[in-house]
Amino acid sequence: MLHRLSLRILYGPVLDADLPARRRKMRIILLSGVVVYPPFLAVAWGLYRETAPLTTVWLGIFAALSCVPVGFYAYAAGFGSSLRNLWQADLETLCWLALKIGFVYPFLLYWMILGMVEFAFGYHAIRAAMISFVASAVARDAFEIGYLAGRPALMGATASRPQRVFPDGRRLSDIFRKDANRAAITLVVATFIGAVAGGFLAMAQPSPFVQSLAIGLIAAAVATPVYRRLAATPSALRYFLWPAMTMGCSYFFILAYLLRVVAGQQASWDIALFTAACCAWTTFDALAIGLTQKQMTDGQTE
Repeated sequence: MLHRLSLRILYGPVLDADLPARRRKMRIILLSGVVVYPPFLAVAWGLYRETAPLTTVWLGIFAALSCVPVGFYAYAAGFGSSLRNLWQADLETLCWLALKIGFVYPFLLYWMILGMVEFAFGYHAIRAAMISFVASAVARDAFEIGYLAGRPALMGATASRPQRVFPDGRRLSDIFRKDANRAAITLVVATFIGAVAGGFLAMAQPSPFVQSLAIGLIAAAVATPVYRRLAATPSALRYFLWPAMTMGCSYFFILAYLLRVVAGQQASWDIALFTAACCAWTTFDALAIGLTQKQMTDGQTE
């Protein structure tokens, strides 16, 4: 999910400035959602009575694998070159794209949507048909990654970096190298705060919908100050609402669905576990984005 934050917070103005590219992206997003829908609707119709966890997992894997060609197509369209030429010129980048954006990312989105539908709205939907939303998100992000990769000059000082690590060549090890100890301490503190807050939340035992909102608020309250100490934009309120609170709720849906529904494990203590994990996850995002933004700013002023 971190790549989505990088796209919007770090490179959002660059991506939004090109109106023709935005229109092409919207067409590709709509096309991707429409094209993948029929086969998954057929799968969903055939398995609509099947609710076994293993079947759900296989559907998630099938959904993720189906998003790999979507990612390739959108990346090539954003880059402005044919997939064949890109395959010959930089196979490593395409393999990375297939793994992270084409498979891992949609696999996580699949569980997030299932958790949102079940916990927030309280009903079982035709799970496989939701691949349209997943494929559209993959197409959107792959197009934007390809757009940036095909125009390295738009990324200023990062243009000379290899494109294998999205979207500007910055590796997590490079981002955290100078602040590793401080980042580790911050993550430990965030996890502890989340566990304590989750313990109080567990005593109330609210509905899953209330749990998601509460955990999102707690995670945002922990992550936003961490980000604001490192970067000035976006504003604290804007960052609190998105990505901090939004992603905190999303992470809860993923973790809660996997543990409670797929693994079939549910206990009063799991709320504290989810809160601690979501606080750590959103804080990690805040550190990565904040440090990257700070390093980019420092590089421009040197």
